[in-house]
Amino acid sequence: MKYLIYLHGFNSSPKSEKAQLTIDYFHSYSESAGQNIKIIVPALPSAPLDAISLVHRLVEEQGRESLLGFIGSSLGGFYSLYLQNYYFQADNIPKAILINPAVRPYDLLTEYLGENQNMYTGERYIIESSHMDDLKSLATRPLVQHRYTMVLTQTDDEVLNYQEAVAYLEGASVWIQHGGSHAFDDYASVLPCMLSFCFKI
Repeated sequence: MKYLIYLHGFNSSPKSEKAQLTIDYFHSYSESAGQNIKIIVPALPSAPLDAISLVHRLVEEQGRESLLGFIGSSLGGFYSLYLQNYYFQADNIPKAILINPAVRPYDLLTEYLGENQNMYTGERYIIESSHMDDLKSLATRPLVQHRYTMVLTQTDDEVLNYQEAVAYLEGASVWIQHGGSHAFDDYASVLPCMLSFCFKI
C-alpha cells in the first residue's frame, strides 16, 4: 500500500477542513480505482523537532519504499520540504505538494512566542524562542524540479506573501490562483490535480 503524509499548519489539526477533504478524496479514489493509497494525518506537536521526529517514526512504521510523498499546508509545507530532502533517493524521490507554504516560519512565528491555544483541540502550549532556532535548522534548499514539487498558492493569503514562496520555489510546478485566503478557498477543486501530480513520472 502506498501512502502520503499530510502535514497540517501551525495551530491546526488533523480535524481541519483541508485535512478531512484530503482524506475523503483520496479514500474515494482508492475505492473507485481499486488502488491502495492511504493518507496519514498526524497531530503534529508544537515543538518543530518533535514534529519531525513523529514523521520519521511514521515513515519507519509504514516503510520508506511505500512513501509517495508529503502534502503540507503553511508550516506543514515548510516541514514537507525538509522531509522531501531527507528521504531523497536517486531512484525514489518523494513528491511534495505545498499549499500556501511558509518558507520562513522562524520569522513569522515570533509573534506567537508564549502561550497559545489550539483552535481545534483547546490544548494550551508554549512557543519558545528556541523553537525559532529549531526551525532555522530545518531550512533547506528545495528539490524544485517541477516533477517532484508542486506549489498551490492564492494571492490574497492574509498571513503569508505568496510571492516569497513562488520565488523561493522557482522551478517547481506552481499554481497561482488570484484571490482566496491563507486557508486556500475552494480547496476541493484542486484535489484532482494533486492526485494526478502524485503519480506523474
